Amino acid sequence: MYTLYFSPGSCSLIIHCLLEELGVPFEVKRVDFATQEHHGADYRKVNPKGKVPALATPDGVLTECMALVEYLCNRHDAEGRWLAKPGTWRRAKTLEAIATLSTELHNNLFNRFFHEDAFSSDPKVQAEVKAVAGERLLEFFRGEDAGLTREYWSGNGAPDAADLYFMVIIRWGRWLAPPATRMKNLESYFTRMTGRPAVARAFQREGIPPFGTT
Repeated sequence: MYTLYFSPGSCSLIIHCLLEELGVPFEVKRVDFATQEHHGADYRKVNPKGKVPALATPDGVLTECMALVEYLCNRHDAEGRWLAKPGTWRRAKTLEAIATLSTELHNNLFNRFFHEDAFSSDPKVQAEVKAVAGERLLEFFRGEDAGLTREYWSGNGAPDAADLYFMVIIRWGRWLAPPATRMKNLESYFTRMTGRPAVARAFQREGIPPFGTT
């Protein structure tokens, strides 16, 4: 049995959806960011970094989305449905896509857009950091929207783990103007992904509407 520590709508949603798609037994524990629970002593014992996701496994606690995707798929995805088998080109391309989303979008641009106060104590600088990040995010999403002529962002005949990550990234883009969730091709893709029964179960458990503001 796995235990997923999550915060609603955060990157832990990627792993939440993957666990549902894999059909493995797991339980969830919500980490309340509003009360700073992730910085508390109890949660720091689970994940000293004070972040989500954290997954309690029979081997110990594992963190970081890319590591969790690989760990879970290696153990529960023998056919390579969500992450292709080791040594294959398709696996390398999926990991490449996840790494790009993680480093360039998630930890770089969205970090600046949502947490501009981490980069300066000057309100004017904070505003500039957020504005520039927003512009670059819009440029990214517009490019992806224009190029998304296939059914899935991964380019495969069915979604893979990178698609789950991209779906969550699009949802964060709802705060942009215009929202990434309302760009024509991205909206169609996002609707297709969030309509999957496993994904819908994860959204419902976290109490978040796909296109909502929470």
